[in-house]
Amino acid sequence: MFNSRFGPFDGSSWEALCQQIFKRKYQEDDYQPIPASPGDFGLEGFTLKTGWGFQCYCPDKHYERSELYEKQRDKITADLGKLKTYQTELLARLGSTQLTHWVFVTPEFDRNSLISHARTKEELVRSWNLPFISDDFTILLYDGDNYIIEINEIRSALGESLIFDDVIPVLAELESTEEEYEKNIKRKSIKRLSIKSEASNFTNRVNALSQHTLESFLSCDGYFRRIESTAPAIYVRLVRLINEFENYVVETSYTWTGTAEELTLKVRDSLEKKIKADLSPEFDETNASKVSRLMTARWLAICELDYD
Repeated sequence: MFNSRFGPFDGSSWEALCQQIFKRKYQEDDYQPIPASPGDFGLEGFTLKTGWGFQCYCPDKHYERSELYEKQRDKITADLGKLKTYQTELLARLGSTQLTHWVFVTPEFDRNSLISHARTKEELVRSWNLPFISDDFTILLYDGDNYIIEINEIRSALGESLIFDDVIPVLAELESTEEEYEKNIKRKSIKRLSIKSEASNFTNRVNALSQHTLESFLSCDGYFRRIESTAPAIYVRLVRLINEFENYVVETSYTWTGTAEELTLKVRDSLEKKIKADLSPEFDETNASKVSRLMTARWLAICELDYD
């Protein structure tokens, strides 16, 4: 799946959403979808009245920015080439309609070189003198923002939560060394157990708690990667929830007046309840408990949860 700020998509789910958008937005222009059977002719659909053609693209996995640009560039080149290859088939479907615009619709793009590529290709397409291509044929690059109103309307109609993020939700990056994280956990374990500081086995308790917390911290990101690979839609919802909850953790750490252990339990239990409330039934009580334990350990290691 490709993770965008509009959610995770693959080629099929992005095309399905786009078709809903086109049917809703261009109904008065007589939008006509073109099913990919018996073949893909470089058009997902077109408007009979205005001559706008649409082609959707979303990769089936996440790419780094430079590689994503190359995939998008090559897709534009290949699909435009189909206009010439399948001109007979397209003419039979377009009839008297001439394409004035060919719109490449992708969740996101961030390379302005893709715009230059579009300008070069539209000149090439015009030079083919195809009967269904207008003299002022133009290529446009649209991303999810071009259709954000329609996306939210569709999600609302389906009873899905709306997304207003301006960036893709991700966990905070780990930027320190493992040694630094171990020091943070050890220091905080001492504070969590401070009420037992006079006990003869205090040092052993601190070491045991530190080791347990460290193990949870070290397994946290791997667990989240497994969620991302097996349930990407849930992963995005979970990370959005955690990122917002993290603000609560930081602010509560500043204002807390109780003991360190009371604050730790408050954070862990509150997160577990929040996950069960927002992500049920996909996340049962066991999953919610595990995520809250691992994330609490992570916050202890990276100091989002602190007692100073």
